Order: sequence, then structure tokens, then C-alpha cells
Amino acid sequence: MSAPQTRPDSHPAAVAGEDVDTAGRLPILGLAALLLAALIALSAWLWQSGRQPLLLVPAIGGLNACLDLVPPHAGLPQPSSCDGPQGSAAEVIEQYLQQLGPRQSPDGHFQVGYTLVLPLLDFFQSDSRGGWAIDQTAVQRVTHTVAGVDRPVVLYFFSTHFGVQAPIEPALAADPRNLAETPEGPLPVDRYMGQPLYPWSIARTDNAITARREQALRAIVDALCQQPPAVRRRIAGVNLLGEVHQLYPHFETGMGDGASYVVTDYSAASRTGFRVFLRRRFGTVAALDAALGVPFTAFKQIEPPANETPGAPFWQRLDAHSAGQFAVSGWARDLTRPAPDADPAAAPWVRVYMDGQEVERVSAHYVRQDVSAARPDLGTALVGWNAGLDYRDLAPGLHRIDVALEQPQAGATHLIHLGTRRVTVFDPRHPDAQPQVVAPMRQPLPSMAQPGGTVQFWIDAPADDLALRYNPLAPLWNTFRGQQVVDYLENFSDALNGTCLAAVPRRTQQIYPATGAGWDETRFASALSRRPFGNVQLGVNLYGEATDAPAFFDELARNRQPGYSVTEFHPLRALTAPQLRAVLEAHRAHGAHTLSFFFHPAPRDAQGHPVIRNPFSIDPDNPEHGSDMIYHSLVSVLAGRPEK
Repeated sequence: MSAPQTRPDSHPAAVAGEDVDTAGRLPILGLAALLLAALIALSAWLWQSGRQPLLLVPAIGGLNACLDLVPPHAGLPQPSSCDGPQGSAAEVIEQYLQQLGPRQSPDGHFQVGYTLVLPLLDFFQSDSRGGWAIDQTAVQRVTHTVAGVDRPVVLYFFSTHFGVQAPIEPALAADPRNLAETPEGPLPVDRYMGQPLYPWSIARTDNAITARREQALRAIVDALCQQPPAVRRRIAGVNLLGEVHQLYPHFETGMGDGASYVVTDYSAASRTGFRVFLRRRFGTVAALDAALGVPFTAFKQIEPPANETPGAPFWQRLDAHSAGQFAVSGWARDLTRPAPDADPAAAPWVRVYMDGQEVERVSAHYVRQDVSAARPDLGTALVGWNAGLDYRDLAPGLHRIDVALEQPQAGATHLIHLGTRRVTVFDPRHPDAQPQVVAPMRQPLPSMAQPGGTVQFWIDAPADDLALRYNPLAPLWNTFRGQQVVDYLENFSDALNGTCLAAVPRRTQQIYPATGAGWDETRFASALSRRPFGNVQLGVNLYGEATDAPAFFDELARNRQPGYSVTEFHPLRALTAPQLRAVLEAHRAHGAHTLSFFFHPAPRDAQGHPVIRNPFSIDPDNPEHGSDMIYHSLVSVLAGRPEK
């Protein structure tokens, strides 16, 4: 919304330098009054929008059998309302939502709807000719479900690399055109949390995986658009596909800074697209050469950087640090202070020094589940820290990194020396010529004590004697890979244009890399898709410390997000009702429209015990990550009893 703009010099008499009489002023005064009224209306609208209820839309699990997408599960008995010509999951959904409490909290701050997860590839069944056809029964059960639940609903058109055990998945994976490629060829099918992970390509839209996703989406949308307007108005949002980003080998364990740097996509479509991207960015090869210092004579000569082999040209080299940054990260726990989850202000601060000069100061309060699993005696997972350093302006040679922990004592701050690392910066144009220069200390290090038994810590990165070789083509390659993510999402956003859902807010459901836990974000290339693009709003998955981190809210401000949705939410720690309410209110205050979390009722074994299939389900039967306590806290918040 924008107010009309006028310039005082736009009146003909004013432009000519003539006096403007009273009659001439009246139109201007009228326009000024209109402008003032518009600004007042805008302010009121913004104020009111900041006070809109936050729509809580749990993604309820266990519905696929009721939706005719999978066979029924013996441990999750379904009502007869699931079956027959008018079968739907409406009764099941309403039953679980009523357990949470009222449709709206007494103060009006929170409303309760639901997220309907629609796994697109599950809507295909084999036909009599050996092909694949849409399961029309499943489509109709979706429409009956939306019609049968009189609550706001977010439609999650889910189809990512996470397998759903759909029969069509192995058939699609047999076609290499559907798979992301490394320099060595298509990625193989991987595993994540014991389930198949399919490395579907996002570098092109002219392949079968894209066509099947579009086919299923159109079938569901067409059926929903035949519903009465009152039913269609319940659709409060559309989530596009899910976590769409670039992939790499060993997805479950290979996201860290220390893993071998093999990324996607290097298909022919990507290599050609990268050259087009560079031509649009620089116009001519001469301009590219002047900007980057590369000796190309034609764009067709350019290949994306991919090679870690010594002796390769500098513009062809690629590792985790080729774009000009490296991480200094680890974890620390000062046992003399309260645990950060009990008192966030108690999180210790870590200082990073480069050649004696302080260059970063970061808080050790990121979630590190790996640390809590290995060291449960520490009592908290909020111990991680991460500082990103840019080395492009450093002179070639050996540089010293020192890390210190601040320890307040008796009104003063003492420094505990955690360790020293050395990194070697190479001349970009001579990446294999070992520099002989040792960089001088910029200033002496402050006084530091050695850690005692009360300080537990580890420095993950950088590895000692890390080699840093900058390739000016690498950040451009990473930007292009990020643009591929955006373009693929926009393709599915465009598929909704011209349908009855064209005006419904459409959102990403994007990953938010846990940089504090040591993830290397360039492997995912998701940052560009977390900025505004097209008519797609931000939807982001927040886990652990990121659920209410100042860093996340700072990113919202930097990217000028007009609004957003939390599409997956789990603090990964138990929260009391007041703590949970504070987190929810923080998102409401920052402009969140909806907030979703997994609510997957656990099936029962033969003895009647719950079998937890989703460790991130906020469920009264799930003790993982404090999920049961979060559930009870949410019930208290919705009932207006946040003090419990």
C-alpha cells in the first residue's frame, strides 16, 4: 500500500517561476490533505496488522490413510467417516484440534487452524497401461476434508527430496534427468533418518519430476476450485513444495564446514545457465575479465568452478572457502554460570582475534544437539558459537587466529584462551605457490588465562593450517545456484496464477541453516530464496535457538520482509507456558501470519505403548526434545493460563 506522491514544483506556474494564487493553492492543499489522510490510514493499517491474531496451523500427521494415500495403519484406527464416496479426514482433524483447546485464545492473540499436508507424488497410482494416473479418490477426499473442517487451512503442496514411499518415486529416480548432478554425475539416492532421500533436480523444469509435481498440484487445485466460495475462503495460505535448495553427497552428515565440498548442480542445463547468468551480469567477456582478473575470450569457454585438484587454474578451484569467507566455530560451556536455557543472559561470549586484533565477538548460545548427545552432563544444548570471517583483503601469508571466552568475575571480565589456529592465505592467481610470509601481529593479545575444569569447550573450525584460496568466480557461482532455487519455486508459484487460489498468499517453506551449529550455508544456496521475490512470501522452518533468535529477526529486517510465516517450528527444548507465549508473541510482533508445527499422533504397539515416528512432533506422548512439555504449554497458552 502506498500513498499518492506529489512534488511542489510540478505545478506549471511553479515550474515557470510565477506566483501561485489562492485558487492555484487549493488543489495542492487538497492533495496534501489526501496525502495526510492516506498516511494516517496507512499507519492505522500497519498498527492493526501488527495486532492481528497469529494463526497456529499444526500439520497433523496420520491422515494419509484417511486420504486414501497409503494403506490404513493398525495402530491408528480411523473412523468410518474416512471411507465411502464422501470420505474425508475432517472428523480426525477436528478431534485433534479440539484437544488443543479453543479456536481462539481468550485474549484474541492466537487462532487455531491446521496445515493439510498434500504429498504430491503420493497422488499417483499405476494404471492398467503401465503408466501413472492421478488417484481421483484421494483428490476428492482432500476437497471433502477442506469442506468438512470449518477452520482456516494452509495447503502444503509437499514434494521435496524427502521420500514419501510413493510407488512413483523409484521410477522417477531411474531417469538421470530428474536428479541433481555433481561434477562426477548424478547424485545417488541417499538416506535421511532411515528414509529414502531423492536428489531431485531443481536446475530444470523440462523433466518428469517437475511435470508430475505440476500434474498433481493442478488436479488438487482444480478440484478445490469447484467448491463453493465459502469453502475456498477457508484457504489461508499455500506452501510451495517445502525445503527447496541445492544438494550434496551424504546429506544427513555432510552439511558441515569440514566435509568434502561437492555441491550441485553441474548438469548441462546448469553449465549453460551459468554462462547466460554471467553474460547478463557483465555484458561482455572483456568486462568480466577486467572485474575478476580471468583470461577468457568467450563466454562459451567458462565452466563453473568445481576442481579441488592442485594445478588447476585459479578460476576453476572450488572448496568450502573459495568464495572468500571461512568459519571460526565451536562450542563452549562455562560451568560457573547458569545454563543459557535457564537464563539466556548467562550465555558466555566468545572473542575471535586475527593477528592479535579482535575481529568478532559472538554469543555461545546456539543449539548443538550433537554436543548434548555426547555430553549430557553439560545440561544444555545451547552452547554453540560461530563467527564468519572474510579473508579477501588479507595479504598472502600465514595468519594467526586466537579464540577466547569471556568470564565475568568480581565486576571485571577475564579472558580464557581456548586455542590458536593458523590459516594460510594464498595469492588467488598462484593458488599452489606456498606463501613464505608470516603476517605480523597487529597488536599484542590481551592477557588470557588457561581454561580450568569449569570451562568445557571445543573449536570445530577452522582446521589448523587451513589453506585459503580465493576464486572470484566462486561467489558468482554460488549466487547463480541460489537463483536456481528461486526460479524453481517461481515456476510452481506461476502454476497458481489464473486459478481460484491466485489471490491466496503463497509461501516458501524454506530451510534456515543452523550456521551456529556449524552448517555451511553455501551447500544449500537457500539464502536468496529467503529474500522477497515475485509474489511469494517467506515461509521458513525454525528449529532450536533459531525459533526466537535475534539473528533471525535481524535477517527479516535486513531483507525488508513485509510479513512471513513459520512453516515448521520446534524449539528443541522444553518450554514453560510463559516461555512459549513469549516466543509466539515475538513472532506475532514481527509480522508472522501463521505458525505451524508437527502434530503427529503416535500409533500404538501391541501393548498399547506409543511408537514415536516423528521426533519433532509436538505431542503429549513424545518426550523427545521436550515435545510433551511444549504441547502442554501450548494448551495452557490457548486456554489463557500461560502462568502454568
